[in-house]
Amino acid sequence: MISLTSKALSKGTAGNRPYHVYVYPNIDRQLMGSNNPYIQHLKEAIGRNALDIDPAVSDKAFPDMLRKGFRSDMIILNWLENLPLRRMGMLQTIIAMIYIRLLKMKGTKIVWIKHNKISHSKKRFAISRMIQKTLAKCAHHIVTHSQDVDLADTSKLLYLPHPSNITPEAVLAPGTDDEPVIDLLIWGSLLPYKGVLEFLQFVENDAELRRLKIHIVGKSSADYWELLQKHQGNNVTMNNTFVEEQQLVQLFKRTRFILFTYNKKSVMSSGVLIDSLAACRKIIAPDCGAFTDMARQHSFVHLYTDFSEIASLCRNHYTDYALDYEEVCSFVARNSWYNMGQKIKELAVGDTAAVDKSIL
Repeated sequence: MISLTSKALSKGTAGNRPYHVYVYPNIDRQLMGSNNPYIQHLKEAIGRNALDIDPAVSDKAFPDMLRKGFRSDMIILNWLENLPLRRMGMLQTIIAMIYIRLLKMKGTKIVWIKHNKISHSKKRFAISRMIQKTLAKCAHHIVTHSQDVDLADTSKLLYLPHPSNITPEAVLAPGTDDEPVIDLLIWGSLLPYKGVLEFLQFVENDAELRRLKIHIVGKSSADYWELLQKHQGNNVTMNNTFVEEQQLVQLFKRTRFILFTYNKKSVMSSGVLIDSLAACRKIIAPDCGAFTDMARQHSFVHLYTDFSEIASLCRNHYTDYALDYEEVCSFVARNSWYNMGQKIKELAVGDTAAVDKSIL
């Protein structure tokens, strides 16, 4: 955990002006592709910790970074490895590689939040890996939400569990739930790397899983949704829609287990995993990334190595599906967005010699 001396904590400005932080991509969550609120929450948390951050967002992430990042004391980079997949992505990649080196020469503190082991997409994969290697070399600090990370230089590394979007008050208290009518709930944006298609294909040939009631809800592209529907069995219900908060609460009340089917090769962390703790239901997930971290540190997650183990996990815990309410409340309170903003502030104002960058 990062800690600072009192001398370091007293340094809250860059010279006589506020210490300015820029977060990339600085766009509205509606433009994130999956309605991901991560950037919005991160910026709010940084602002609440007395660092200077512009609340305004842009509709063009890359030009905004080039313009505003260079005037900042710290730049925090998220998902930069996806640049090659964007329109004019190769040109943007070349510019970004030069830009990052110029930022380092200028003295701007570079923080890379490494969300994934590798790019979820196989398209221009080698270019994405090159971007990650450049970030690993140039960043002053590398933040991860999983201990399942392969980096040559661990001195830059800070592990923080993914911040929670929920408060203890949002966790379903014992006695407020309904009798489960959904055995396995899969929710969140339906993207190919999350493995839902492969899971449905497996269910078609597994007699025990076909006896379980499976509900899948989340926004999907038209092409991917068409593929999912081709493998939808009679025991599976699906809704192609974003889940509103109140709808999600009602789903949680009717659910026995929450299931994750993510691709183990690329996934490190998941905001949906943390948000799922509000259900206070046991989680079944692949043995990788933040799922493994949580299973080791808490009793929230049961791990599987392949889909063939899911049915037996359901069977063994069928009547024992609730989590420890007090343990869940304590976890989400401790891993708040505000506390992550506090860690960013420590990275911003701390002297290198004063910072203990050991992994939690």
